[in-house]
Amino acid sequence: MNWDAIGAIGQVVSALALVVVIVQVRHARSDSRRALSQGRAEALRDLYAQGFDERITRLMVKANTGLGNSPTGSFVSTVMNHAGLTREEAVALIQYQASWWNHRVQIITHVNELPAEERTVFDAGIRNQYGRPGVGRLFYDEFAKAGAHPNTLAYVDNLLAQPG
Repeated sequence: MNWDAIGAIGQVVSALALVVVIVQVRHARSDSRRALSQGRAEALRDLYAQGFDERITRLMVKANTGLGNSPTGSFVSTVMNHAGLTREEAVALIQYQASWWNHRVQIITHVNELPAEERTVFDAGIRNQYGRPGVGRLFYDEFAKAGAHPNTLAYVDNLLAQPG
């Protein structure tokens, strides 16, 4: 074997190594973006969970009302008027729903990575929560749709349009 052949083999091995490194960098970037997104979603869910503390909810409603920013909106008004909830209860309920919505949005972003069994359970939860009359459907129609990414809405709307 001559030196030219050895050099050619070395170039091929180097090129293959470079391809492997490029693929690894791409995967690392993807994993990093996903971890960052998941971290933000978990932090937001934790913040919403603070709304389950009656004292925090009561203080927030009282302060906002005193400052001229009483929590209203279609969701809050509807559950107050039709279900007899207090403003504090309605705000706590919307925060609870927002926490679940945030959790589901995070999963929808990566739904294709779920094993078939988990996706079936996940999709059934969406259909159960947003596909029939009740608090979940009201939240979806009056609150979630207003700020959700179009891909997220398309996913949920497609699920709700399917029988089952």
